[in-house]
Amino acid sequence: MDAEEQLPPFEETISAVLIAANEGVIAPLRPVLRKHNITEPQWRVMRVVNDRWPTHATEIAQISQLRAPSVTRILKELDERGLVVREADSGDRRRRLVSLSDAGRRLVNTTSQVMVGILDEYAHLFGARRLVRLSEELKALSAAVSGVE
Repeated sequence: MDAEEQLPPFEETISAVLIAANEGVIAPLRPVLRKHNITEPQWRVMRVVNDRWPTHATEIAQISQLRAPSVTRILKELDERGLVVREADSGDRRRRLVSLSDAGRRLVNTTSQVMVGILDEYAHLFGARRLVRLSEELKALSAAVSGVE
């Protein structure tokens, strides 16, 4: 049996379905980010910093699902815009702790209000319980394929 007979059509693969779902979820959020001149990766970094500050670049990269060099570049850009503050870690002088500046917190708070409305709409359209179950199942899938239990 050759590979074409074994593989389902691309649009039916888990990869394609996840890409389509991601695009469907993210698309309504993009105009909100554009309004504030924030890219999707910058938003992911700001959200992680908002949730866990102060934190360091390694943790930001792990949680935001971005590569460390990208996080370093993004933090530099956000620092230049005055949205984050980077300070030496008193416990490890080689690392820098990152937190949101006042302007960064205001941007996250303002943007989050709109985002919550969009997420509430998703819950309304798809069902809140279904969204929770879907999230749990996707986390389980990710853990299973990455070998983490």
